[in-house]
Amino acid sequence: MTAISMADLLTPARIVPQLRAANRHELIRKLASSMAADTAMPEGRFYAALAGAADIPPLMVRGGVSLLHATTDGLVSPVAAIARLQSSLDLGGPERCCTDVVAALVSPTHTYDHLRALACLARRLRRLDVVAHIRASKCRDAIYLALTSDEWCASQPTSRRPAVGHWRCHI
Repeated sequence: MTAISMADLLTPARIVPQLRAANRHELIRKLASSMAADTAMPEGRFYAALAGAADIPPLMVRGGVSLLHATTDGLVSPVAAIARLQSSLDLGGPERCCTDVVAALVSPTHTYDHLRALACLARRLRRLDVVAHIRASKCRDAIYLALTSDEWCASQPTSRRPAVGHWRCHI
């Protein structure tokens, strides 16, 4: 069983630094469009998967950060998109906390990849430094770098975390 990394899930084309959405369904439509940008699957399949799970409250990774997820047939590997919202939305999470950073994950049906990809996204979006960088940046490449690498914080000391096996920045 191979590990899933953020670089396996994301491409710069699937990051939206400033997404404007009036409601949950418009948000899902725009995230589905972003997910289809560089995959062979049509936008409608991503939308159908995410809209089918729209009644399920999102996983709230931390205050203001939500993770929408679903499965569908026809995918080979999990696909994610991440957006910083121009205006916060109430996505129905716990305690009615509004979301300003949202990740969407669609994975192949009947594989364990969905849970592994979900854990990978949640671990990365739990980091205060990564979320602060997403909120502060207007550049998709800078957000991609913050999500997929720790090189952007090379000036800060790092330490090895044996439990998860990757480098982490201290703030």
